[in-house]
Parts: sequence; C-alpha cells; structure tokens
Amino acid sequence: MPRDPVCGMNVREGKDSIRSEYKGQTYYFCSDKCRSEFDRNPGSYAGDAANEDRNRADNSRNQRLDNRQPR
Repeated sequence: MPRDPVCGMNVREGKDSIRSEYKGQTYYFCSDKCRSEFDRNPGSYAGDAANEDRNRADNSRNQRLDNRQPR
C-alpha cells in the first residue's frame, strides 16, 4: 500500500486515487490538499532525501515509544 509523501498516511492505489507524477514516478495522496502541497515543491517530498527524513522521524518516534516505562 503506498504512503502519501506529504503526510505519511497509507493510501489506496486505484483508478479513482488522487495522484501526481514526478520524474516518471506516480505518487498517491490522501487528499487534494496533500497533492497540492506536493505539486508546489515535489523535490522536498520525493526521492531519497525525503525518505531518509521520514525514516529518521519514524525511528525517533519508535525510540520514544520503546523508552516508556512499563506500568
């Protein structure tokens, strides 16, 4: 299942999906708002740099969750 590159939400892929093309790749979105944000500056959301930033944020969040004290 693809992820919206703007907000990170999982989205469905299909003929009625909200999508945009950038450098030969199709990106899917949860809303027209996210697609518009992507279309204004696709380079900041697409590609390796954007994925690395998102992975760092996900890893940081997971570490915080793992550090919680058991009840």
